[in-house]
Amino acid sequence: MKIRFLILLLFIYGCETKTKKIISKNSEIEKSVQKKIETENRKFFVGDFDNDKVNDTAFVNYKWNLETNEIECEKNNCNINIEFKKDIPKISFEQSLGIVVAKTEDINNDNANEIIVFSRTNEGWWNNISVWSFKNQIWKEIAETDAFIGNDKDSENRVIKEKGKYYLIGEDKWNEDENGNFKKVKVKL
Repeated sequence: MKIRFLILLLFIYGCETKTKKIISKNSEIEKSVQKKIETENRKFFVGDFDNDKVNDTAFVNYKWNLETNEIECEKNNCNINIEFKKDIPKISFEQSLGIVVAKTEDINNDNANEIIVFSRTNEGWWNNISVWSFKNQIWKEIAETDAFIGNDKDSENRVIKEKGKYYLIGEDKWNEDENGNFKKVKVKL
């Protein structure tokens, strides 16, 4: 009789301990999921693109899922927006894994600089590069190309001036030169 009683006690306490462990594991899982979402707020000083004699700032905000290494979408909306102060409209990008914004020269001679946007794609180190001009309260994309961006140095000198004309420099991801480098692409601005 004593043996049956001991077995019954072991069974009861054994079940209770397992239940506590399962609850504990679920709590740990919930905490780890919460820690893996990170909000990224970035600002970029982009010169005076609206010709008001005041330097402008671009703001990019998004939630990043560190577990999946992807943008955290809200209500099936995976756009990343570049926003500005004042009444300047935003620029939206779909399917981007990150945005970098920089100022570039005054390409269209309107006495205000343009901006260049690097939008990281899901194809490794490739970025979509686009040049944008702000005129009459509207953003206009002037040119777009692809480029292989492996480090900060790769994003420099993407807009060049040759014989009085501006070009956006990118790479052709499907063709290589004799040294095994991606062939350069020049898009007229």
